[in-house]
Amino acid sequence: MFTEKHFRYVIILAVAGLIIGTWGMGARLLYGHKYMDYGSFVPWGLWVAFDLFFLGLTAGAYIVSVLTYGFRIRLFAALGPLSVFALLVTLLCEGIIISLDLGHPLRIYRFLLSPNFGSMLFWLVAFIVAMWIIYLTTFFLLLREQLVAWSRDEKRPGHKIYRLLAGGRSDYTEADRARDHRRVRIMSYISMPIGLLFFGMHGAVFAILLNRPLWNGAMTPFLFIMAALLSGGALITFLTYLFHPRDDLVQPLGRIVLGLLATFLFLEALQFFVGYQSKVPNFVASLDLIAFGPFWWNFWVLHLLIGSAIPIYILITRANDTKAVSWACFLILVTFFAVRLNYLIPDLAVYKLEGLQNTFFSHRLRTDYVPNFNEWLVSIWVISLGLLTFFLGMRWLPVEAAGMEEEEHV
Repeated sequence: MFTEKHFRYVIILAVAGLIIGTWGMGARLLYGHKYMDYGSFVPWGLWVAFDLFFLGLTAGAYIVSVLTYGFRIRLFAALGPLSVFALLVTLLCEGIIISLDLGHPLRIYRFLLSPNFGSMLFWLVAFIVAMWIIYLTTFFLLLREQLVAWSRDEKRPGHKIYRLLAGGRSDYTEADRARDHRRVRIMSYISMPIGLLFFGMHGAVFAILLNRPLWNGAMTPFLFIMAALLSGGALITFLTYLFHPRDDLVQPLGRIVLGLLATFLFLEALQFFVGYQSKVPNFVASLDLIAFGPFWWNFWVLHLLIGSAIPIYILITRANDTKAVSWACFLILVTFFAVRLNYLIPDLAVYKLEGLQNTFFSHRLRTDYVPNFNEWLVSIWVISLGLLTFFLGMRWLPVEAAGMEEEEHV
């Protein structure tokens, strides 16, 4: 359970991360990509891996919100506002870090003002914006009743700010509640196809690259969707334990995460099997880098042992232990970044033309990419911003109160 002491620790950690990461953010904003270690042969580095990681975290929140408001499953009603808020924060982190990777972060609007409809990156940005619009609207509708109630409480600090957030309203009727719930359901229906396209589009960006055999294939978008559901489901299960530590919520979510983990591992094993059976040199070389390269421990120790084997054991043998289930999901969550790195870097680290490494020599023309200090500082800054935003929001916005209200009316 999340206590006041835990809250202080997280806020201190997040503020420290923002301060530490400011050096890297400053270097990125002042000097662009000059002091980063990716180059021409490995153009996608640490930040793209974090983009994929944040993408996955949004998926669990997306599924819970769709089940709650689209299919009206009462079991998850208390998690609805929490899930929507988590989705907004992870979308924020994803948008920031991918904009830093693509180029000038303040020029991201050009994707929308001068679109290239044949570009996957345009659709990627378009769907990020669409998800933000859908879920920011949904979040406001879910919280409006509690915002109005808090604005009427003159003893509550900041009650005038809550009046402003509520749109200046001072009353909220049953008719208003019914209208807002109807609008939330409509937004949920709209989000269903948009969300699937949003998660699949990330996989499609990789799948269309013909010279990347590890990525190029029809299974890649599906693998991305499963990876997103797994890491996102683990996040929501852990957050449920922190803010709604109920057996009837955490344990069913744990069983869902177990099924998603087993499915993902099966697809991952299938990819290895097909890759080695194909005997395509670049495909095999990429797989060899994952399993036996310099960072073999990233795959075998972080992903398969700590992030898969141990959680599977816990989720099977201690399925009725809410605390154990939540910590198993936490292990999946914190180690899933290793999965994203394993998928991203190895296929970029294989020279696609034999002898190319002996033709040109430059710091930017090499494949032995390792994220440098500045790249990690920027990542720490974005993660810290996400933590600070989420936990301050949970403290100062009526997210939990709205969840209890939803449970009564969904």
